[in-house]
Amino acid sequence: MEAGKRTDSRYDMNRQVKMILVRHGVDLTLLKWSSSRSTVNFYGMLKKDQNKDFTVTELEGLVKELVHVPRAPRLNFNLDNWYISSESGSWKVSKRKMPVSGGGVEDRPRTVFIRRTEKVEDILREIRERKESQRSAKRPGT
Repeated sequence: MEAGKRTDSRYDMNRQVKMILVRHGVDLTLLKWSSSRSTVNFYGMLKKDQNKDFTVTELEGLVKELVHVPRAPRLNFNLDNWYISSESGSWKVSKRKMPVSGGGVEDRPRTVFIRRTEKVEDILREIRERKESQRSAKRPGT
């Protein structure tokens, strides 16, 4: 490659995208992206640093800057918390509704260690016995 010539690799595109994301304060631990020469795909959560939400206006500015990258790529967004799509030559940005959760410890992912093996027959018998005991507990007068 000649000195001073710019390459149009996906690495250059990734670098340009990352610079824009950092400039807009995007939390890069929650957002993932991959680039080719013609497309940039975004997925995950799009939030500001310190887990703050963007406004629609802020995201419109972010998308506008991404669109104006030299040799502008096609942008695809598959985000958990925002809907961003190009429709009829303009960009539509809206907040996705997040599933309602109690937010308790039981909702968090956890590792389960199985310390013993059980036979399938024993598990099925236990399930039947639990159902029967629940039914008998609900019956009045027993």
